Amino acid sequence: MRAARDQDLPPSPGLKRTAVGGVGWNILSYVGGKVLVLASTVILARLLTPEDFGVVGLALVFITYADVLTDLGAAEALIYLPRSRRLNDGALTISLLWSALLTVVAVATAPAVARFFHSDAVTPLFRVLALSLVLGGTAQVPDALLRKELQFRRRMAADLGRAVSQGVISVALAIAGLGVWAIVYGYVGGDLVWSAVAWSLVDYRPGRGFWRIRRETIRPLLAFGIPAVGSALLLVLVFNVDYLIVGRRLPPRDLGYYTLAFRVPQTLIIYLFYTLSTVAFPLFSRTRAEPDRLKRGYLTSLRIQNAYGAAVGVGIAAVAPMLVEVVFGPKWRPSIVPLEAIALYAMFRAFGTGAGDVYKGIGRPRISLWLAIVRLVVLVPLLWLAADPAFGSRAIDYVSWVQTAVAFIMAALMQVVAARVIGVSLRQLAGTLRPAVLVAAGTAAGAGAIRLWVRLPDSDPLKLVASITSGAVLGLILLYTLDRGFATELVGLLKAWRRTSST
Repeated sequence: MRAARDQDLPPSPGLKRTAVGGVGWNILSYVGGKVLVLASTVILARLLTPEDFGVVGLALVFITYADVLTDLGAAEALIYLPRSRRLNDGALTISLLWSALLTVVAVATAPAVARFFHSDAVTPLFRVLALSLVLGGTAQVPDALLRKELQFRRRMAADLGRAVSQGVISVALAIAGLGVWAIVYGYVGGDLVWSAVAWSLVDYRPGRGFWRIRRETIRPLLAFGIPAVGSALLLVLVFNVDYLIVGRRLPPRDLGYYTLAFRVPQTLIIYLFYTLSTVAFPLFSRTRAEPDRLKRGYLTSLRIQNAYGAAVGVGIAAVAPMLVEVVFGPKWRPSIVPLEAIALYAMFRAFGTGAGDVYKGIGRPRISLWLAIVRLVVLVPLLWLAADPAFGSRAIDYVSWVQTAVAFIMAALMQVVAARVIGVSLRQLAGTLRPAVLVAAGTAAGAGAIRLWVRLPDSDPLKLVASITSGAVLGLILLYTLDRGFATELVGLLKAWRRTSST
């Protein structure tokens, strides 16, 4: 009873300051890590072929699905449940046993996966990548404990360690001539470093008998964790089923082009909101007993994420031809149209982000589960039709635009459902889009003008720089001129973060 009462205590008055600090440190961690990942991707794109990227992408498809299951949601449940060493031990036991089982299954089924994709080269890659499952399982509990205590400044070290090690290993081995294995060994090495650093950042150490499973301990972990992980698995399936379908129906080269097209929007938009989600879920969980505070926090987060997603998504789409030519090279030109579409898809993903964190935060993760099922039912047949080999090289273009259209529809549906659940009006919800519309219009006008009217080849770096600069400047001017209140709000949040970072 005491644990239950402690759990329901109102959040501390400094929660807003903690939230701003957590978001700030998470963004710093994200920017540092993903800049390194993006830099290594550029180097690897110059060293390797589209076929290399495609083959590794095939091997990673099923690993990505299994990676969500490494702890059966038990570690995620630690964030929601009261603090307890016994719960920590139980979550660790579940994570280790289940991730080890998944690794064994992955190694055994590797030939079947290769047959599914009609590529024998996938078998050894898949087996080595399976090691990342057990390594990820070892890191889930310390990572969850850092998130529960909102220790995002310390957590940054683990994220940066993984990004640096993955990039350094992959690039070094690619230069040494290891081809596709450079990416594989970098992926596994990054997870090993992530686990080691995460454990070094927490005080918790398992007791001698941590492996003894007790029903009273396991039950609450799995009661929360399994629905949450079921929803997460469905979301991963939804957001990666395109790789599965493209890999099944089209040549590895096309999957390589499609994979590269995803890298920039994924790094600059989608992964960023995964990072922010690690802050949002524990914060929404703490404020669930205060509906008004939950609503205000949710609407504020929506305004910011919508504006950022619109600015970057529209900006990437506008500069896509120059970006591919200058950064990745002419051999990646078939990625241009998919990049334009996926940039807008990522923007709509940003518009839908946050709803799932609210559902988990108020203890209703099954809502995300049902919405994921709806999305999957709509998306799969459309992607299958779009990836028809008869379309040739245009198939990945059609797949990309299908993704964009479905993302738009689902973003609207997810936010309407979230608004009903927490009691936000549709008018308030629509108001969160005003900054996004303004910054998107300015970015499109500024970057598009350079793309269409400046008579320089797309391979000229000057044209790329001018387009990015023009879009950013005009977008910010329009936002500041027509929505000065939002601009002031952003400045206030930045000042609040500076205060937290100096303490």
